[in-house]
Order: sequence, then C-alpha cells, then structure tokens
Amino acid sequence: MAQLHRRVLELPDHYLTLCLAAVLLLPQLASAQAEPVVLPDDSPEVLRLASLAQQLGDENKERREAAREAFLALGPDDLPAIRGRIARIRRGRPPHNWAVDIMNRLRRHGSTEETGRYDLVEGAMTELGNPHPRSREHQRVIAMAEPAMLWHALDRMESLEAQRAVFGLIGLDEGLWMPEARNWLRRRRAALTAAAIHARRDGDRFVRSWGRFAYEELGAEDPGQVIPSLEREQLPDVLEAYAEARMQSAMRVIVSYVGSERRAIRRSARNAIELYGGNAIWILRTAFRNETGAHPPREWGWRQVTTQLYERVDSRRMEPVRAALEAGIAAHEAGDLDAMQASFDEVLARMPELERPEPVAAGYVALARRAREAGELDAAEQHYRRALRLAGPDHAEWRAELGFLRAQRASSHGVWDEAAFQRVTAVIPDHAQALSSLAAMRTPAVVTRREASTGRSKWGLAAAGLLALLGIGLLWRSAPESVPEPSESAESETFDDDVVDAFEVTLDQELEEAAFNDAFDIAFDPADATLPDPV
Repeated sequence: MAQLHRRVLELPDHYLTLCLAAVLLLPQLASAQAEPVVLPDDSPEVLRLASLAQQLGDENKERREAAREAFLALGPDDLPAIRGRIARIRRGRPPHNWAVDIMNRLRRHGSTEETGRYDLVEGAMTELGNPHPRSREHQRVIAMAEPAMLWHALDRMESLEAQRAVFGLIGLDEGLWMPEARNWLRRRRAALTAAAIHARRDGDRFVRSWGRFAYEELGAEDPGQVIPSLEREQLPDVLEAYAEARMQSAMRVIVSYVGSERRAIRRSARNAIELYGGNAIWILRTAFRNETGAHPPREWGWRQVTTQLYERVDSRRMEPVRAALEAGIAAHEAGDLDAMQASFDEVLARMPELERPEPVAAGYVALARRAREAGELDAAEQHYRRALRLAGPDHAEWRAELGFLRAQRASSHGVWDEAAFQRVTAVIPDHAQALSSLAAMRTPAVVTRREASTGRSKWGLAAAGLLALLGIGLLWRSAPESVPEPSESAESETFDDDVVDAFEVTLDQELEEAAFNDAFDIAFDPADATLPDPV
C-alpha cells in the first residue's frame, strides 16, 4: 500500500499522514468554531442576570418592574451571558410537582378571556407580587418566572442565534415548557423556519420533538414550496439551515439564488453550495447549462463549475449596474443632476459596494452643494454622508463641508460653536460662509445666550435682594413694639400696595426668565463637541 500511494501521489509517508489527519479533523474544527459562546457562571455578565432574577422577587413593585424592563432590554450583545445563565438554571430546577403548580398559576394569571390566550410574563409579574417574600416557594416562583423573561427577551431579538438560544428553555422541567414552544410557533410561523430545521438535530429530545412538530407545521419538508414564500430577510438563514441539514431536495432551489441581487441572499446561497460540496455537482452542471446554454467540460469538478457559474451570473447581474453607472456619469457631465441622481440611486440599490465609487461619490457631492445653496441643509448633509460612505473618510474637504453644515444648523438654534467653524477654515481657508460666521461671532454686537442669561441672572439676584430688604423693612414696621404713632410723615413714607404687587410680579417674571435661560444654556452648551440635531 505504501508503494502504491508513493507511485500515485508521489508523497512521503508523513505528508500523507498529515493530509489524512487534516481531512479527519476539519469537520471537528468547523463544528468547534461554530459553537456559540457561553459565559461561565461566575462571569460578571451572568451574575448580573442572576441579580436581576432575584430583583424580580423584590417586595417593592417598582423594583420588580425595573427588573422586568431590564430583562426585556437585553440585546444581541448579551447572548453569551444569556446562554450561560440558561445553562446555570437548567442545573437547578424546582421539584416537578412544584413546577407544574407554579406554571399553572402563571398561565392562569396571564390569560385573557377575550382571546383565550395567555401572556406568561404578565402572569409571572402578577404571581411575583403575591405576599410571600423570602420563602422557599417564592424562590421557586422566581425560578419559573426567570425563563419566561429570558424567552421573551430572546424572542424580541428576532435573530436565528437568539432563537437557537431558546432551545435551552424548551427542554426545561421535563417538557413542561412545550406548550410555550408550540404557542411560540403559532405566533411567529415562517420566522421560525430556520430554527425548526436546526431543532430536528438538537441534542435535547424535547427540542427535537418541537423541531419535528414545527417542521411539519410549516411544511418545511418541501423546500420548493417554503423557500419562495419566505420574506427576503428570512431567506439567508433558511438556505444555510437546509444545507447544514444536507437536505438534497433543497439544492435545486438554493442554486437558483446564487445570482441574487441581494448580497446577503447571494452570499448565503453560495455558502450553502460550499456545504453541499461535491454532492451538488449535477445540480451545478445543470445550472451552468441553463446559464450558458452549453454543458461544462466533463473534467471540471464541482469547484471549477461553481467558479465559472458565479462569473457568468455576476457578469449578467452587473449589466444593468454598468448601464446605470454610465448613464449617471454622462448626466453629471451634462449638468443634469436630477437624472444623475436617479441613475446613481439605481446603481446603489443594486450594488451598495462599488469597485470604483469615485464618480458616484463626486455626483452626490454635487447634489450636496446644490442643496446647500438652496438652503436645504438636511438634504445637503445626507448627500455628503453618502459620498463619504462611498469614497471613505480621507476626503478632508467633504468632511469639512459636512462639519460646516452641522455648525450652521446648530447656530440656527442659538448654539454658536466657534471651534467648529475654525475647523472648517483650517481645511478650507477661503470658505466664505465659515469666515462670515466667525466674523459675525467676533463682533461686539453679538452676545451669546450664556452672557445674556448671566446678566439677567445678576439682575434677578439683585432684585431678589432688594425684595428681601423690603420685606424685612415691612416686617420691622409691622412689629407691635416698634409701630410709631400715625403721622403725616409716616403716611408719606409707606409704600402703596399696588406698587409693591406690581414690583413683585415683575421680579417673578425676571427670575423665571433667568431660570429658563440658564436651563437653555445647560441643554445647549456651545462648548459641547457634539451638537444636537434639530427636531
């Protein structure tokens, strides 16, 4: 055998051993890389979730509601911690008879007579509000309420990764959560197609049972019917899920998406073909013949067929993009910016990432300058942002123009940022509008809101002091031991009540105006580097 492989492969023994080891280990390495990240029990993120679970059982209703909101606010970045927490709670569950009793109470509290359905989160919050804190039963209620909160949080994320994290909750308490899993399917329907395909191969028997139920309920055994009926956002996950399950009947449908105009769908279809590998050779040869009208050479393997097929479909897909790009460039040269924008918008809709983005970026800069001259600052800012996204951040002049628009919009709301205009002139020294704004800010006639409000505040304080002295004087005069006999001179020195009332009203108005301006200055500080966008 050794002589045979040396004659055929002309490889030394240790090279052949390494190759065989690589072939055997590659699937294991791929599966290891695909494993989701699970944080350990003692990580700060998992401990935070544990503390939130205990806060659900707090005697204070506001703290319980705050814990609930914190659970529902969890996002995709929290998935490793959520997986770690689910792994922890699976290792310590209430006795089954207690779990059944508590679950029935949660469902009863969360049910509505109008629809006949129930909300497990609402039922859990009602049960947690019952007066039995710090008891063993209360801890068991928390143990049943926490999975409901985590399930709801994962469902709100609407991603396949989050849906697969729910699998850890389906198998809790010896299948007690299976009704929730079936209700989940009835609510989300086609959005769980990819999750159902993966669930059929899960290690938990309850998850596999739900996967078979969902697979049949959704009709996923017929990819030709299911895939075309899905939303575009659902297609990438479903195509790869079928390929990972090595479902042969899905190959013919998947290969039809390798030339999709949407990048995410196209990439997922090609990744799926990679997973099928040589098993898809005859489907690929048929697709190549349908695309080119000729059979591929017999000596071509599946890899070469896919390479040539992708080149053909990409060339065909790019034909309308090239035509729209050329039409947009011609319209720009002719000065027809409206026609140019229509063509370039079509180009970006078909291909957001261009190999030569400079002509398109320059066209959007021309649109931005036209909008700025027309006083349409929002449109101008949008065009500059698109140009910088296409051409990259290295265009200092465009970034300076964008900075000027932001500073100009802020100044229209009374916030004068001198440093922002100075940054514009540092890049474009002859920027007429920025220079004009700086000159206006440095004239003595221009007073900032902060200076004006400070002056008004000083006058308000002085008026308050005067009013205080007046009050002390009036109190002093009204004291019994110091009241002199009435005389003509005393009557002439007393204040008219109408005059005092008018003075107090005026002073209150000044104080309110000063407080308003102080609050305005705090909210819109010109020293802030980031200016708020107007409503």
